[in-house]
Amino acid sequence: MILTTNLLDNFFDDTFAIRKMNEMKNPNEDTHDDDGATIKLKVPGFNKKSIDISVDSETLTIEGKTDDDSFVKKYSIDTKYDFDSIDAKVLDGLLTLTLPYTADVKPRKIKVN
Repeated sequence: MILTTNLLDNFFDDTFAIRKMNEMKNPNEDTHDDDGATIKLKVPGFNKKSIDISVDSETLTIEGKTDDDSFVKKYSIDTKYDFDSIDAKVLDGLLTLTLPYTADVKPRKIKVN
């Protein structure tokens, strides 16, 4: 039992483990379709004022901070998404981000004559 306790103590002291626990606490669901991508992230206890979202040419960063809790999630992102049209909403503890593709990346239907 002492070995198990020491391993558990090391787990909680390790920075990586804390980051990993944070990921488990805020599970996400990513979906893709012809229009772009959607990220759904469980954020109970957070509202739109306690969440900051930023994007650059390579990374989408979601940060949440309250007096009692905080989290940071980062996603690799590329230029096929229209950064100016990203939409984010929080409702009932669920953050939903919609990332539309740029016009030149969206699939097009071609009519056969």
